Amino acid sequence: MLVALLSDVHDKHNHLRAALDKAKALNCQHLIYLGDFVHPATLSLMLGEWPHPLDFVLGNNEYEWEAFEALAKTRSNIRFHGYDGDIRLQERRLFFTHTPHDAISKGLNTGLYDAVFYGHTHASAAFIATDKTLMVNPGEICGRREAPGFAVYCPTSNTVTFHKL
Repeated sequence: MLVALLSDVHDKHNHLRAALDKAKALNCQHLIYLGDFVHPATLSLMLGEWPHPLDFVLGNNEYEWEAFEALAKTRSNIRFHGYDGDIRLQERRLFFTHTPHDAISKGLNTGLYDAVFYGHTHASAAFIATDKTLMVNPGEICGRREAPGFAVYCPTSNTVTFHKL
């Protein structure tokens, strides 16, 4: 099973639709969203376009916590994690959050996680940390700092690939 990693849409709905279409074409069966939808309407659009499981956290630009939480409750395959997520997929333990600071302070050097995902910087990156944890920032959907894109995570191999729109 492949997992789409998206972050920093910032209400760019046309880019979000293109990313979701590409993730489906790549046969992604799960989506982890790393924050900065901005408005609940963006999550609503995502829910209308994405039929598979979705785990998401909020970023630093969402101010309507209750609206996001209410939308998450409308479908059984959606999990809202607040600001930090901790899940298991195919024998892998994953931590995800919006900010690099939280990814480092809560996800690294604990020996708990196979991979840690974060957003916020709008710059795609992947590296293996000193504790052997895969660290991934999928880049941005909005296209402010770099070309819009996202990452695809493979739990089987604990690897990631990047895809531009």
